[in-house]
Amino acid sequence: MKLLLLTIAIISVIKVNAQTTQSDSVPVRLSSLVISTNGNTARLDWTVACFLQHAKFEIQRSANGINYTTTNTFQADQLRCRQPFYFTDANIFGRVYYRIKVGDLDGRFAVSKTVAASGRVNGFEINSLTPSLIHTNTTLSISSATAYKAEMAIINFQGTVVKRIVINLIKGTTELLVDMNSLVRGNYILSITNKMLEIKTTRFTKL
Repeated sequence: MKLLLLTIAIISVIKVNAQTTQSDSVPVRLSSLVISTNGNTARLDWTVACFLQHAKFEIQRSANGINYTTTNTFQADQLRCRQPFYFTDANIFGRVYYRIKVGDLDGRFAVSKTVAASGRVNGFEINSLTPSLIHTNTTLSISSATAYKAEMAIINFQGTVVKRIVINLIKGTTELLVDMNSLVRGNYILSITNKMLEIKTTRFTKL
């Protein structure tokens, strides 16, 4: 009986120490995280337990649940951390996965559980063109519900198509490095047309 009591006492001490170590290593932790959808818009709602003056957040997104990219980064002070947080993403097609990386400004962090949302099954959207003030190259990001070929056209402000490229879109997010070195200086429109003849456009400036 004495041996049994000693064993239980040792296990209890180890459990308490593990909890203390976790609080010391990551002083900002998510208390809750839920996701909801409306059409092709996803909304993340979360709360945190914060033991710091400032906390850092990264909203991470993935098309396959394996490879994540950071879509938004921000900081919050301790007073703000007492209130709920939310983030909306209006460009989801098919199934999209999210997680939140939260930690302190010294680099200590924790990653939340993964949550997923399903958007509408058709269509595509231009996520970004980075940079939009272009010297040579730029990166085009497109979200698509399905995989197919699309046409990219670059149009000057006189309405003339100066460049056409056939691009292969994957289901999820496609990122393309576009060579703009041959363009003369000026303002342009980048237009994407898919097989259903849907058209999306964005503007950029060649420096």
